[in-house]
Amino acid sequence: MGSWALSAALLCLGSTLVYSKLHKDGPIPAQGQATKQGPEARAPEEEQPVTKDCGIAPLKGAMEGSRIIGGTRAAVGAWPWLVSLQVQDGNFLVHICGGALVRDRWVLTAAHCTKEASDPFKWRAVIGTNDLSRKGTHIRNIRVVAIIVQPDFILETFVNDIALFRLRKAVRYNDYIQPICLPFGVFQKLDQNTTCFVSGWGRTKEEGNGTNLLQEAKVHFISREICNSEQSYGMIPNTSFCAGHENGTFDTCRGDSGGPLMCYLPEHKRYFVMGITSYGHGCGRRHFPGVYSSPSFFQQWLTDHLSQGNTIRVFSMDTVQCQILMALGSIILLGVT
Repeated sequence: MGSWALSAALLCLGSTLVYSKLHKDGPIPAQGQATKQGPEARAPEEEQPVTKDCGIAPLKGAMEGSRIIGGTRAAVGAWPWLVSLQVQDGNFLVHICGGALVRDRWVLTAAHCTKEASDPFKWRAVIGTNDLSRKGTHIRNIRVVAIIVQPDFILETFVNDIALFRLRKAVRYNDYIQPICLPFGVFQKLDQNTTCFVSGWGRTKEEGNGTNLLQEAKVHFISREICNSEQSYGMIPNTSFCAGHENGTFDTCRGDSGGPLMCYLPEHKRYFVMGITSYGHGCGRRHFPGVYSSPSFFQQWLTDHLSQGNTIRVFSMDTVQCQILMALGSIILLGVT
Protein backbone atom coordinates (compact mmCIF):
# COMPACT_ATOMS: atom_id res chain seq x y z
CA MET A 1 0.00 0.00 0.00
CA GLY A 2 2.87 2.33 0.85
CA SER A 3 4.40 2.02 -2.62
CA TRP A 4 1.01 2.75 -4.23
CA ALA A 5 0.64 5.95 -2.22
CA LEU A 6 4.21 6.97 -3.04
CA SER A 7 3.61 6.44 -6.78
CA ALA A 8 0.43 8.52 -6.64
CA ALA A 9 2.27 11.31 -4.83
CA LEU A 10 5.08 11.35 -7.40
CA LEU A 11 2.56 11.42 -10.26
CA CYS A 12 0.76 14.35 -8.69
CA LEU A 13 3.97 16.23 -8.04
CA GLY A 14 4.99 15.86 -11.68
CA SER A 15 1.67 17.14 -12.98
CA THR A 16 1.68 20.03 -10.55
CA LEU A 17 5.20 21.07 -11.54
CA VAL A 18 4.34 21.01 -15.25
CA TYR A 19 1.17 23.00 -14.62
CA SER A 20 3.04 25.59 -12.52
CA LYS A 21 5.80 25.90 -15.13
CA LEU A 22 3.23 26.44 -17.88
CA HIS A 23 1.58 29.30 -16.01
CA LYS A 24 4.70 30.91 -14.60
CA ASP A 25 6.84 31.02 -17.71
CA GLY A 26 4.33 30.83 -20.54
CA PRO A 27 5.51 30.28 -24.11
CA ILE A 28 8.97 31.51 -25.03
CA PRO A 29 8.71 34.63 -27.22
CA ALA A 30 10.15 34.31 -30.71
CA GLN A 31 13.62 35.82 -30.97
CA GLY A 32 13.70 39.16 -32.79
CA GLN A 33 9.91 39.31 -32.70
CA ALA A 34 9.77 42.91 -31.53
CA THR A 35 12.22 44.51 -33.93
CA LYS A 36 10.13 45.14 -37.05
CA GLN A 37 9.34 48.64 -38.27
CA GLY A 38 5.61 48.68 -39.06
CA PRO A 39 3.63 47.82 -42.21
CA GLU A 40 6.49 49.05 -44.42
CA ALA A 41 8.48 46.01 -43.19
CA ARG A 42 7.02 42.54 -43.35
CA ALA A 43 5.56 41.31 -40.07
CA PRO A 44 5.71 37.61 -39.11
CA GLU A 45 3.26 35.61 -41.20
CA GLU A 46 1.41 32.32 -41.24
CA GLU A 47 1.22 30.42 -44.50
CA GLN A 48 -2.33 31.70 -44.91
CA PRO A 49 -4.27 34.36 -42.98
CA VAL A 50 -6.97 33.16 -40.62
CA THR A 51 -10.14 34.16 -42.42
CA LYS A 52 -12.57 31.37 -41.59
CA ASP A 53 -15.54 32.21 -39.37
CA CYS A 54 -14.27 35.61 -38.26
CA GLY A 55 -14.44 39.29 -39.14
CA ILE A 56 -18.04 39.29 -40.42
CA ALA A 57 -20.91 41.27 -38.86
CA PRO A 58 -24.14 39.40 -39.71
CA LEU A 59 -26.40 42.38 -38.97
CA LYS A 60 -24.76 44.73 -41.44
CA GLY A 61 -23.21 44.53 -44.87
CA ALA A 62 -19.43 44.53 -44.89
CA MET A 63 -19.30 48.20 -45.85
CA GLU A 64 -22.73 49.47 -44.77
CA GLY A 65 -24.08 51.28 -41.72
CA SER A 66 -23.46 54.68 -40.14
CA ARG A 67 -20.03 55.84 -39.82
CA ILE A 68 -14.77 58.53 -29.92
CA ILE A 69 -13.68 61.82 -30.96
CA GLY A 70 -15.55 63.15 -33.95
CA GLY A 71 -17.40 59.85 -34.28
CA THR A 72 -21.03 58.85 -34.50
CA ARG A 73 -23.19 56.31 -32.71
CA ALA A 74 -22.58 52.78 -34.01
CA ALA A 75 -25.46 50.74 -35.36
CA VAL A 76 -26.60 47.72 -33.33
CA GLY A 77 -24.53 44.69 -34.26
CA ALA A 78 -22.09 46.73 -36.36
CA TRP A 79 -19.06 45.50 -34.43
CA PRO A 80 -20.01 42.16 -32.82
CA TRP A 81 -16.46 41.48 -31.57
CA LEU A 82 -16.31 44.64 -29.45
CA VAL A 83 -15.93 43.91 -25.73
CA SER A 84 -16.35 46.20 -22.75
CA LEU A 85 -13.86 45.19 -20.06
CA GLN A 86 -15.23 46.25 -16.70
CA VAL A 87 -14.05 46.20 -13.09
CA GLN A 88 -16.23 45.59 -10.05
CA ASP A 89 -16.54 48.76 -7.94
CA GLY A 90 -18.79 48.01 -4.98
CA ASN A 91 -22.16 47.03 -6.40
CA PHE A 92 -21.36 48.48 -9.81
CA LEU A 93 -19.37 47.47 -12.86
CA VAL A 94 -17.28 50.28 -14.35
CA HIS A 95 -16.07 50.30 -17.95
CA ILE A 96 -12.27 50.53 -18.04
CA CYS A 97 -11.10 49.45 -21.48
CA GLY A 98 -12.22 48.00 -24.76
CA GLY A 99 -11.22 44.65 -26.16
CA ALA A 100 -11.73 42.42 -29.17
CA LEU A 101 -13.11 38.89 -29.13
CA VAL A 102 -10.64 36.77 -31.12
CA ARG A 103 -11.70 33.29 -29.94
CA ASP A 104 -14.74 32.05 -28.05
CA ARG A 105 -12.86 32.31 -24.72
CA TRP A 106 -10.22 34.92 -25.49
CA VAL A 107 -10.30 38.73 -25.57
CA LEU A 108 -7.42 40.75 -27.00
CA THR A 109 -6.69 44.08 -25.32
CA ALA A 110 -3.90 46.45 -24.24
CA ALA A 111 -1.53 45.45 -21.45
CA HIS A 112 -1.67 48.89 -19.82
CA CYS A 113 -5.37 48.34 -19.07
CA THR A 114 -4.37 45.88 -16.35
CA LYS A 115 -2.81 48.64 -14.24
CA GLU A 116 -6.36 49.36 -13.00
CA ALA A 117 -6.60 45.85 -11.55
CA SER A 118 -4.26 42.90 -11.99
CA ASP A 119 -6.59 40.39 -10.30
CA PRO A 120 -8.57 38.67 -13.10
CA PHE A 121 -11.48 37.89 -10.78
CA LYS A 122 -12.24 41.61 -10.47
CA TRP A 123 -12.88 41.84 -14.20
CA ARG A 124 -15.96 41.16 -16.32
CA ALA A 125 -16.24 41.02 -20.09
CA VAL A 126 -19.50 42.43 -21.48
CA ILE A 127 -20.10 41.23 -25.03
CA GLY A 128 -22.94 41.68 -27.53
CA THR A 129 -24.13 45.19 -26.74
CA ASN A 130 -23.85 48.75 -28.01
CA ASP A 131 -25.50 50.28 -24.95
CA LEU A 132 -23.82 49.58 -21.60
CA SER A 133 -26.85 50.87 -19.68
CA ARG A 134 -29.17 48.19 -21.05
CA LYS A 135 -29.66 44.48 -20.54
CA GLY A 136 -30.71 42.10 -23.27
CA THR A 137 -31.07 38.42 -24.03
CA HIS A 138 -28.14 38.51 -26.46
CA ILE A 139 -25.78 40.31 -24.04
CA ARG A 140 -23.21 38.25 -22.15
CA ASN A 141 -21.51 39.28 -18.91
CA ILE A 142 -18.70 36.80 -18.31
CA ARG A 143 -16.09 36.53 -15.57
CA VAL A 144 -12.41 36.65 -16.43
CA VAL A 145 -10.29 33.80 -15.04
CA ALA A 146 -6.83 34.71 -16.36
CA ILE A 147 -4.94 37.78 -17.57
CA ILE A 148 -1.85 37.16 -19.69
CA VAL A 149 0.32 40.23 -20.24
CA GLN A 150 3.05 40.16 -22.87
CA PRO A 151 6.18 39.48 -20.75
CA ASP A 152 8.22 42.30 -22.30
CA PHE A 153 5.58 45.00 -21.76
CA ILE A 154 6.93 48.29 -20.37
CA LEU A 155 4.24 50.52 -18.88
CA GLU A 156 6.27 53.73 -18.98
CA THR A 157 6.85 53.57 -22.74
CA PHE A 158 3.91 51.38 -23.86
CA VAL A 159 6.33 49.00 -25.56
CA ASN A 160 4.69 45.61 -26.31
CA ASP A 161 1.31 46.90 -25.13
CA ILE A 162 -0.75 43.75 -25.60
CA ALA A 163 -2.59 41.30 -23.33
CA LEU A 164 -5.09 38.45 -23.42
CA PHE A 165 -8.07 37.98 -21.11
CA ARG A 166 -9.34 34.42 -20.77
CA LEU A 167 -13.07 34.05 -20.12
CA ARG A 168 -14.55 31.64 -17.58
CA LYS A 169 -16.70 30.06 -20.28
CA ALA A 170 -16.90 30.10 -24.04
CA VAL A 171 -19.40 32.40 -25.71
CA ARG A 172 -21.83 31.16 -28.32
CA TYR A 173 -21.65 33.10 -31.53
CA ASN A 174 -24.80 34.78 -32.82
CA ASP A 175 -25.77 37.90 -34.78
CA TYR A 176 -24.48 40.11 -31.92
CA ILE A 177 -21.36 38.15 -30.91
CA GLN A 178 -18.66 37.21 -33.42
CA PRO A 179 -14.84 37.03 -33.38
CA ILE A 180 -12.67 39.35 -35.42
CA CYS A 181 -9.84 37.97 -37.56
CA LEU A 182 -6.24 38.23 -36.40
CA PRO A 183 -3.99 39.94 -38.99
CA PHE A 184 -1.44 37.18 -39.47
CA GLY A 185 -0.34 37.14 -43.10
CA VAL A 186 -2.23 40.32 -44.07
CA PHE A 187 -0.76 43.09 -41.91
CA GLN A 188 1.64 44.13 -44.67
CA LYS A 189 -1.41 45.13 -46.76
CA LEU A 190 -2.22 47.97 -44.37
CA ASP A 191 -1.67 51.39 -45.95
CA GLN A 192 -3.28 54.83 -46.19
CA ASN A 193 -5.93 53.52 -48.57
CA THR A 194 -7.10 50.71 -46.27
CA THR A 195 -10.58 51.28 -44.86
CA CYS A 196 -10.29 51.21 -41.06
CA PHE A 197 -12.54 52.03 -38.12
CA VAL A 198 -12.22 52.55 -34.39
CA SER A 199 -15.07 52.06 -31.96
CA GLY A 200 -15.50 52.32 -28.21
CA TRP A 201 -17.23 53.69 -25.14
CA GLY A 202 -14.50 56.20 -24.25
CA ARG A 203 -14.59 59.96 -23.94
CA THR A 204 -16.06 61.89 -26.85
CA LYS A 205 -13.81 64.87 -26.07
CA GLU A 206 -10.52 65.19 -24.20
CA GLU A 207 -11.98 66.60 -20.97
CA GLY A 208 -15.33 64.91 -21.33
CA ASN A 209 -16.87 61.75 -19.91
CA GLY A 210 -17.25 58.28 -21.32
CA THR A 211 -20.47 57.21 -22.97
CA ASN A 212 -22.78 54.23 -22.58
CA LEU A 213 -23.49 54.29 -26.31
CA LEU A 214 -20.90 52.74 -28.60
CA GLN A 215 -19.25 55.29 -30.91
CA GLU A 216 -17.40 54.67 -34.17
CA ALA A 217 -15.20 56.66 -36.56
CA LYS A 218 -13.39 56.02 -39.82
CA VAL A 219 -9.62 56.48 -39.68
CA HIS A 220 -6.59 55.67 -41.83
CA PHE A 221 -3.05 54.44 -41.37
CA ILE A 222 -0.42 57.17 -40.88
CA SER A 223 3.16 56.47 -41.91
CA ARG A 224 5.91 55.91 -39.37
CA GLU A 225 7.86 58.78 -40.94
CA ILE A 226 5.08 61.22 -40.01
CA CYS A 227 4.48 59.69 -36.59
CA ASN A 228 8.17 59.72 -35.66
CA SER A 229 8.72 63.28 -36.84
CA GLU A 230 9.70 66.08 -34.46
CA GLN A 231 6.32 67.67 -35.09
CA SER A 232 4.63 64.51 -33.82
CA TYR A 233 5.75 61.89 -31.26
CA GLY A 234 9.42 61.81 -32.21
CA MET A 235 9.56 58.06 -31.63
CA ILE A 236 6.95 55.36 -31.09
CA PRO A 237 7.61 51.70 -30.20
CA ASN A 238 8.80 49.47 -33.05
CA THR A 239 5.79 47.20 -32.52
CA SER A 240 3.32 50.09 -32.82
CA PHE A 241 2.03 52.38 -35.56
CA CYS A 242 -0.21 55.43 -35.92
CA ALA A 243 -3.72 55.79 -37.30
CA GLY A 244 -6.35 58.50 -37.26
CA HIS A 245 -6.35 61.86 -39.03
CA GLU A 246 -3.44 64.26 -39.18
CA ASN A 247 -5.68 67.17 -38.16
CA GLY A 248 -7.12 65.26 -35.19
CA THR A 249 -10.71 65.23 -36.45
CA PHE A 250 -11.21 61.57 -35.53
CA ASP A 251 -9.36 59.86 -32.70
CA THR A 252 -9.64 57.47 -29.79
CA CYS A 253 -9.59 58.73 -26.20
CA ARG A 254 -9.56 57.58 -22.58
CA GLY A 255 -11.80 54.53 -22.19
CA ASP A 256 -11.14 53.39 -25.76
CA SER A 257 -7.79 51.82 -24.82
CA GLY A 258 -7.53 48.15 -25.68
CA GLY A 259 -10.17 48.37 -28.39
CA PRO A 260 -9.40 47.19 -31.92
CA LEU A 261 -8.41 49.11 -35.01
CA MET A 262 -10.68 47.25 -37.43
CA CYS A 263 -9.62 47.22 -41.06
CA TYR A 264 -11.61 45.79 -43.95
CA LEU A 265 -9.83 43.86 -46.68
CA PRO A 266 -12.15 43.49 -49.69
CA GLU A 267 -10.22 40.54 -51.12
CA HIS A 268 -11.09 38.58 -47.97
CA LYS A 269 -14.46 40.30 -47.33
CA ARG A 270 -13.61 40.43 -43.63
CA TYR A 271 -12.42 42.75 -40.88
CA PHE A 272 -9.04 42.25 -39.23
CA VAL A 273 -7.78 43.62 -35.92
CA MET A 274 -4.74 45.40 -37.33
CA GLY A 275 -4.06 47.30 -34.12
CA ILE A 276 -4.90 47.64 -30.43
CA THR A 277 -5.58 51.13 -29.09
CA SER A 278 -2.52 51.93 -26.98
CA TYR A 279 -1.93 55.62 -26.27
CA GLY A 280 -1.89 59.17 -27.60
CA HIS A 281 -0.92 62.71 -26.66
CA GLY A 282 -4.25 64.04 -25.49
CA CYS A 283 -7.26 63.24 -27.67
CA GLY A 284 -7.97 64.56 -31.16
CA ARG A 285 -4.91 66.82 -31.19
CA ARG A 286 -3.39 67.95 -34.46
CA HIS A 287 -0.19 66.02 -35.37
CA PHE A 288 -0.80 63.49 -32.58
CA PRO A 289 -2.91 60.63 -33.93
CA GLY A 290 -3.66 57.47 -31.96
CA VAL A 291 -0.87 54.95 -31.44
CA TYR A 292 -1.76 51.29 -31.87
CA SER A 293 0.08 48.14 -30.85
CA SER A 294 0.15 45.61 -33.69
CA PRO A 295 -0.78 41.97 -32.93
CA SER A 296 1.19 40.84 -35.98
CA PHE A 297 4.48 41.35 -34.17
CA PHE A 298 3.34 38.96 -31.45
CA GLN A 299 2.11 36.15 -33.66
CA GLN A 300 4.06 33.38 -31.94
CA TRP A 301 3.13 34.58 -28.45
CA LEU A 302 -0.54 34.88 -29.38
CA THR A 303 -0.85 31.55 -31.18
CA ASP A 304 0.94 29.75 -28.33
CA HIS A 305 -1.50 31.07 -25.76
CA LEU A 306 -4.62 30.80 -27.91
CA SER A 307 -3.83 27.12 -28.48
CA GLN A 308 -3.23 26.46 -24.78
CA GLY A 309 -6.88 26.34 -23.73
CA ASN A 310 -7.34 22.57 -23.73
CA THR A 311 -3.89 21.98 -22.24
CA ILE A 312 -4.62 24.29 -19.33
CA ARG A 313 -7.88 22.49 -18.60
CA VAL A 314 -6.18 19.09 -18.74
CA PHE A 315 -3.46 20.10 -16.30
CA SER A 316 -6.01 21.69 -13.98
CA MET A 317 -8.06 18.49 -13.93
CA ASP A 318 -4.94 16.36 -13.40
CA THR A 319 -3.97 18.48 -10.41
CA VAL A 320 -7.41 18.06 -8.81
CA GLN A 321 -7.42 14.32 -9.42
CA CYS A 322 -3.96 14.00 -7.92
CA GLN A 323 -5.03 15.82 -4.78
CA ILE A 324 -7.88 13.31 -4.39
CA LEU A 325 -5.49 10.38 -4.94
CA MET A 326 -3.08 11.74 -2.36
CA ALA A 327 -5.87 12.16 0.18
CA LEU A 328 -7.03 8.56 -0.41
CA GLY A 329 -3.46 7.34 -0.12
CA SER A 330 -3.07 9.11 3.20
CA ILE A 331 -6.24 7.48 4.52
CA ILE A 332 -5.05 4.04 3.41
CA LEU A 333 -1.65 4.53 5.02
CA LEU A 334 -3.29 5.62 8.29
CA GLY A 335 -5.50 2.54 8.15
CA VAL A 336 -2.63 0.09 7.82
CA THR A 337 -0.44 1.76 10.48
